[in-house]
Amino acid sequence: MVKTWATGVPNPVLICRNRVFGLGVVWKPADSGQKGQGTVALKTYRAKRKFNVTSEPRGKVAETGGNRFVIQKHAARRLHYDLRLELDGVMKSWAVTRGPSLVPGEKRLAVHVEDHPIEYNTFEGTIPKGEYGGGTVMVWDRGRWYPEGDARKGYRAGRLNFRLAGDKLHGDWHLVRMRKREGERQDPWLLIKADDAEARGPNAPDILEEEPWSVATKRSMDEISEGAPARKRRPAATKKKTANEAKPRKTAKPAKRTAKRSASRSSAAVATSDVRRADPRRRSRKTPPDFVAPCLARLEAVAPSGAGWVHEIKFDGYRIEARLNDGAAELKTRTGLDWTAKFKPIADAVAKFRAANAIIDGEVVVDVGNGISDFSTLQADLSSGRTDRFAYYAFDLLFLDGEDLRKRPLLERKAALAELVGKKRDGRVRLSEDFTEAGPSVLKHACRLGLEGIISKHRDAPYRSGRTGDWLKIKCSDRQEFVIAGYKDSTVGPGLIGALAVGYYQDGAFRYAGRVGTGYTQKLARDLYRRLQPLRQDKPPFAKPLETAQRRGVHWVKPELVAEIDSRGFTADQILRHPSFKGLREDKAAREVVRETPANPTTRRRKRT
Repeated sequence: MVKTWATGVPNPVLICRNRVFGLGVVWKPADSGQKGQGTVALKTYRAKRKFNVTSEPRGKVAETGGNRFVIQKHAARRLHYDLRLELDGVMKSWAVTRGPSLVPGEKRLAVHVEDHPIEYNTFEGTIPKGEYGGGTVMVWDRGRWYPEGDARKGYRAGRLNFRLAGDKLHGDWHLVRMRKREGERQDPWLLIKADDAEARGPNAPDILEEEPWSVATKRSMDEISEGAPARKRRPAATKKKTANEAKPRKTAKPAKRTAKRSASRSSAAVATSDVRRADPRRRSRKTPPDFVAPCLARLEAVAPSGAGWVHEIKFDGYRIEARLNDGAAELKTRTGLDWTAKFKPIADAVAKFRAANAIIDGEVVVDVGNGISDFSTLQADLSSGRTDRFAYYAFDLLFLDGEDLRKRPLLERKAALAELVGKKRDGRVRLSEDFTEAGPSVLKHACRLGLEGIISKHRDAPYRSGRTGDWLKIKCSDRQEFVIAGYKDSTVGPGLIGALAVGYYQDGAFRYAGRVGTGYTQKLARDLYRRLQPLRQDKPPFAKPLETAQRRGVHWVKPELVAEIDSRGFTADQILRHPSFKGLREDKAAREVVRETPANPTTRRRKRT
């Protein structure tokens, strides 16, 4: 069921690495009474400020609203963090005395203060001493918020459940109003982090200490108060750890040499070097094949923990095989489609490698910050023609300078790949590093960082096409592809889809998996509507008849388009629970889409230790 706001319209911009709870995530005042209430609220804001003294914006109630949020670090009489959520044309505001905590269940006092104008979201500077709120203000975080259910009702009832999609804060949160004590003028609330993949344990680093910088200008509080110019990037010394940097690794002492492998060193760094090239520019008569079918990972419920496995981050993008031959690069999808033109900046970067020929296996992603990739953002960039955020994570090397490396162990191939690509953490082409810690520990850390999951690979295995069991994927959420079988019209306006009916193949039969009513922007809803019109047909394409409620209001289409869907698994009736649309998968045929179920670790065809 699509959750919408009264008189809401779809939001054209999404922070796409997080789930979206419906098309109606942007709203405007439902009637003149609500607008009037907002105006009264801003009178309180204005009455407390002298705008000929302070540089704070006077502002006004927005005619149409949105779902923006901002957290401003505010060094007034005492340091606190102001949380502001957009609702009815103003920013509902709470002063969080100790700042937000990522520890689930840890309660942080949030004192409800006067509504602020939307223009306040960008305010960063110093309020003169002696004025209301005098002190330095920083834009510490910003993004979008997605309420569960009706936010107005929740706000009035004193309980708001919502998801944040910001630069720093993500996941599910709760705002709960407490009873006002005698003598208190403002309502006390509690800000509480939900226990989800974005939460942290009590001994984990504090996000407030990890990320002290402004998301708008990359400045510190001192630099803001001194009027220092904006930075282009955060100081490297306090940069937030990426997924590859998340686990500290010990390095061998230079004064001693030992044959014993360090358990925490990168396996590529200590692998044998007999495939490394003495002359990187030498030419070879043997050219790489036109295409190699990829090695596919088998879904597992539990990550392996034996010493024979290494683990990598599971990226959220398009699997791409990069083929280099005499200075020319081609990029192909997992099914062999030529996508060189789609990702031209990546092809240009691969063409500069110091090799006569090579085949690299990797994934093209959009990095939305802190090493986190997001498929929805990648789709949006492709649709809009934006290319500056594309990055290619290389994780295997199949062919190099006339030599077929597929029969060599993984660690040897990764050693050669590291020399070819370099151990880059930025740039167009980046090396996907691995972890040698126990798989369950790596998975837990990846999920805490909000990543999709991990890929576990047997360190001594050759490269074999297909789903052989040499590679395993362990996910943090139930996310996979489904085939679009129909759509419902949006209640917001004509020419928009409101929900998709989806299915999958099982034993050759096409089966119904439910409806997906969240995760769409207005532009995306319109584009999907247009793409589905030529595929319209009269009857459902499923093998078994559907119930009346499942058919009601659905326009059926030929099952040709593939969508990536995030969900919380299946119900007892085999219907998706809380599904959310992430994007179209143009690199996979509809007939290949089957329901993924984790294999039983005790029945693996090739047991690894």
